Amino acid sequence: MAGARGFLVQNNGYAISVPLAKQTAAPALAYRGVGVGVRSLRIDGNDAAAVFAAVRDALGHAPAGHGPTLIEALTYRVEAHANADDAARYRSDEEVQAWLARDPIRRLETYLRDRGLLDDAGLARIGTQAEQLATEVREAMAGPPDQDPAELFAHVYAQPTVALAAQRDFLLAEIVTEGDRP
Repeated sequence: MAGARGFLVQNNGYAISVPLAKQTAAPALAYRGVGVGVRSLRIDGNDAAAVFAAVRDALGHAPAGHGPTLIEALTYRVEAHANADDAARYRSDEEVQAWLARDPIRRLETYLRDRGLLDDAGLARIGTQAEQLATEVREAMAGPPDQDPAELFAHVYAQPTVALAAQRDFLLAEIVTEGDRP
C-alpha cells in the first residue's frame, strides 16, 4: 500500500448473483479496511456530491501522511450481471424499483436544477457531448488495440521472475501463432 491514496469499492449488493450477506460476515465492506488499520468510509454511491466529497477528502488525507482511505460506495446494479444472468431469480422487482427511484443521474439533475445551475439547454448540451463521447469510445473499442501485449509483464516486478518471463514468452508465441492462422 506504499504510496496508495485510497481504494474505492463499488458495492452493488451482489457478487454476480449472490447477495453480499452470503459472501462475507462483515456488516459492510468498509470493515475490511478497518480490520487492517485503513481509514474507511461508507457512503451513498448514488449521491454524486457525497462521492466527490469522499474522494476529494481521501486524496488530501494520504499526501498529508495519514495513509490511504477505503471508500465503500453503496450503489446498485439495475440490470442483470450478464446476458446469461436471470436477476429475477435472486432479487425482487420491488427491490429494483426502490433503487431506480434513487437513480444518481436524476438525483444530480434535480439537485443542479433546484440550485439554478442546470436548465433544459444545458441538459441538452450535456446530452449531445455525452453521445459524442460514447460514439468516440465505441469507435475506439471497435478498432485494433494500441497496446503491446508484452506491456502486461513490463511493470509487475523490477526484475521479472523466471515464471513471469515464461508466461510472457508463452503469450507472445501464442500471439504469433494465432496471427499466422487464416
